[in-house]
Amino acid sequence: MGITQISVFVRVAPPGMRHEGCRMRQEIARVIALFILSVNSFTDIRRHEINPFLTIAGGISGITFLCMEYGRDTPFPSSLLPGIFFLLFSFISRGAVGAGDGFVLIALAGCLSVTEIFITAVCGMFLASVYAGIMLFCGFGGRKRFAFVPFLLGGFVLYLMF
Repeated sequence: MGITQISVFVRVAPPGMRHEGCRMRQEIARVIALFILSVNSFTDIRRHEINPFLTIAGGISGITFLCMEYGRDTPFPSSLLPGIFFLLFSFISRGAVGAGDGFVLIALAGCLSVTEIFITAVCGMFLASVYAGIMLFCGFGGRKRFAFVPFLLGGFVLYLMF
């Protein structure tokens, strides 16, 4: 048996194609992100705080799945940028934007790619601005605080749908 006969039995994926197991890990990481956002949305609406244990545990499990998928080429540091920007904005605005939103985005960095996080954050900001516009139009304006993590959840769901 020659080398060409043996190579017929080896299934080689074309460049750029991921293995099916990697795709499954990516879907599991998305479910973890959805769980982090769902629970933190509930606690953010009820108590205006996030669940730190869930956020840290979800971030660590997401990092584990990312490392399993990419190995040494994990694009993790660039995924941290949206969360770091939110934390920086929270510091600059002296708490006008909650730091918990930045921590949630940093936890999502372990589960999602940088593109998914940016799309989620932009869609969440768009939904929050629509909500703020409606509140202002209906006469509920002023210095009213509202939870932002539910809008991140809505942005992530919009990303998953489209």
